[in-house]
Amino acid sequence: MVALPRRRNLFAISLLICTLLLGLCAFAQDANSGQSLGDIARKLRKDTTDEVKMTDADTKKLFAAVDQILDFASEDTGMPKHAAVERRLVGKADVEKYASGQLAKEEYAKSFAEEELSMKKLGFLPRDFNLKDFLVKSTGQEIAAYYDPETKTISMLNWVPPDRQEPILAHELTHALQDQNYDLLKWMKPGKKTDETNATDDAAVARKAVVEGQAMVVYMDYMLKPIGRTLEDTPGLVYQMEEPAVKAVIDSQLMHDAPMILREMGTFAYQQGLIFEGELLHKGGKQMAFAGAFARPPRNSHEVLQPQAYINGEKLPRVRIPDMSALLNNQYEVYDSGGVGELDVCALLKQYGERRIADELSSEWQGGAFATFQRKDKPVAEVAPGTTDLALLYISRWKTPQAAERFARFYAAAVSQRYRNASAQDVQSCTGASCPVSSAQIMTEEGPVIVEHWQDNSVIVSESFDPATAARLRTALRESDNSTHAANWLQHVPPQGFLPQDDSPQPEIGLRLFDMPAFQIYAQQVGTQIAEAMRRESLRQ
Repeated sequence: MVALPRRRNLFAISLLICTLLLGLCAFAQDANSGQSLGDIARKLRKDTTDEVKMTDADTKKLFAAVDQILDFASEDTGMPKHAAVERRLVGKADVEKYASGQLAKEEYAKSFAEEELSMKKLGFLPRDFNLKDFLVKSTGQEIAAYYDPETKTISMLNWVPPDRQEPILAHELTHALQDQNYDLLKWMKPGKKTDETNATDDAAVARKAVVEGQAMVVYMDYMLKPIGRTLEDTPGLVYQMEEPAVKAVIDSQLMHDAPMILREMGTFAYQQGLIFEGELLHKGGKQMAFAGAFARPPRNSHEVLQPQAYINGEKLPRVRIPDMSALLNNQYEVYDSGGVGELDVCALLKQYGERRIADELSSEWQGGAFATFQRKDKPVAEVAPGTTDLALLYISRWKTPQAAERFARFYAAAVSQRYRNASAQDVQSCTGASCPVSSAQIMTEEGPVIVEHWQDNSVIVSESFDPATAARLRTALRESDNSTHAANWLQHVPPQGFLPQDDSPQPEIGLRLFDMPAFQIYAQQVGTQIAEAMRRESLRQ
C-alpha cells in the first residue's frame, strides 16, 4: 500500500471498505433453496470474455494467504480456528456451469407474485414495475472470492490478481470462522424460541446483518493493519461512509433505476450491519460485537438501525392484524400478510419525496403490520391478479403523537403519486374519544384510501374497502389487544410461510426480498459496480 498522510489514508481506506457494502462478498444464504448468493449469481453470469489466468507463483501465494488471513481473522474476532479451510481456484467455466433456469422454478415464481403485488399495493413499487425482469436484467459480470458453508470451501478466482483478492479473503474467511463456531446454515434459519421473552426472530436478514457486519469489521481491520489501527480504536471511520463523496460513488445508474425499497434493502446487511457492529464494538468491545451478537442476535431492522434499542433490550409491543373473518362477510380472502418495519418506512418516505426527514421520522417507528385481501366474488381470471383485485389494511405505531401525525399526513399526500387518479374527499367532523385525531379520505381508481391518526399514536390505513367495511375493520383493529393469532384465521397462507404460527412479529415486507435468489443477484450486481467505482476513486487519493 502506498504510504499516504494519515487523514487521506483513512479516507482511502473508508472508500475501499465501501466496495463490499451492497453484496460484493457472496455469502448471502437463501433460506429456502439452501444455496448461497455466490452459487446463484454465478449460475446466471453470461460473460464470455477471455480469462487472464494467474501464474503458478500467484496461485501459491494466494493459497498461502488463506492461512495467514484466517489467523488474522481469528485473532481479530476472538473466534477460535477449529480447522483449516479447504481452498480451490476456479475459472469462469466452473462458476458458469449451471443454467440461468434456476430462477424459473415454481417456488420462486410464486414468491415473486406474492411479494411484488403486496409491495405495489403498499406503494413500495410502481404499479407498472416488473420486479423479476429488473432483477434478472441487473445480473453483473464480476464476482469476488466466496466461502461456501455447504462445502466448507473458499473459492478464489483464477482471473483476478492475488493482491485484489486478499482483502476480500479477510471478509470471506470471517464467514468460515463464523461457520466453524456457530454453524451458519443452521444459525441463519431462526424460528425457535431464543430468549426469556419467548419471542422468535423477526427475520433471518436481521441475523444476516450480524454475519455481514462482522465480516466488514474484519475487512476494515485488515485494511487498517498497515497503519497499526483497528475499527475499535478508530470508531469514527465507520461513519465516513455517510460522506457525500462516498455516497456519490454509490449512486450508480443501476441504483437510479431501482425503486427506493430495492436500494435500501440492497445496502442493509452490509452498510447498516457494519454500523451496528461498530456500535457494539464501541459499547462492549469484541465480546459484545462478535460472540455476544451470535448469542443474542437482533430481531428486526429496528434493532439494527437503532443499535441502542438492541443494546438496551428494548421491548416493543406486538402490532398485528387480528381475526377479521367475521367482519368480511365471506367477501374476501387473505392474499398476503406481514410486518412493515422501520427500514420499510424509511424507504417509503424516501420514495415519495421526504428524504430530508426519512431517517428522523422512521426512527420514531414503534411497529407496523399489513394484510392484503383478495375479493372472492371476482371471476377466476386467466391472468394473475393485480392491485385492483386487492384491498389493504395497514397499521403503524409511533413513539409520539407528532411522529404519528407527520406519517399520516405523508401517507395521505403520497396517494396522488401512487394512483393515476386521486381526489381528496370531505371528511365528516367528529369529536370525542371514539374519533381519530385526524383523518383523510382520497378517492382513487381502485377505491377509497382512508388514513386516520388515533390517540394511541397509531396510524390506520385502509385502501379499496368500501367505507362501511373499512369502518368495521378499523374498529376491530383498535379494539383488539393484538393477541389474536393471525395465522389461526387465515384461509390462505403465502407459499413461503411468511405468516407466523406463534406470537412472534411477522417478517418485514422489504426484508422478505432476501428470500428471493434474484434479489441476492441484484445486490451482487450493485456491489460489483460500486467496487470498480471505489477502486478508481481510491487510486486517486
